Amino acid sequence: MKPIKSLLPLAIWLMRIGLLIFAYTHYFDTIKNFDYENLNFYVALLFSIFSALIFITGFVAKPTITVISGLVLATISIYNLVKLFDSGITSSLSVFIIIAGISFYFLSNPASK
Repeated sequence: MKPIKSLLPLAIWLMRIGLLIFAYTHYFDTIKNFDYENLNFYVALLFSIFSALIFITGFVAKPTITVISGLVLATISIYNLVKLFDSGITSSLSVFIIIAGISFYFLSNPASK
């Protein structure tokens, strides 16, 4: 069976939208509390900003911001994976593995629309 290549843009946009939804559902309360003395606040803020940038760069032609955003999101995801690894295999660990995979996709293939 041949792959349906025409669905690739839809899949890429679903990944962009998924990053935004994940940032909102996972980090919104941390940002809303505005505890600037806590490291989790900065992790949440960076993840939210760079998730929004990956979404926005879907509308522009230059891939530089997508590469930088993918790098930051991948770094944050790996940081969260290291933090969560002590508690064993959980659903949060699997979600951050998927988020890291999406981040590495945009890091390695930034020009995809």
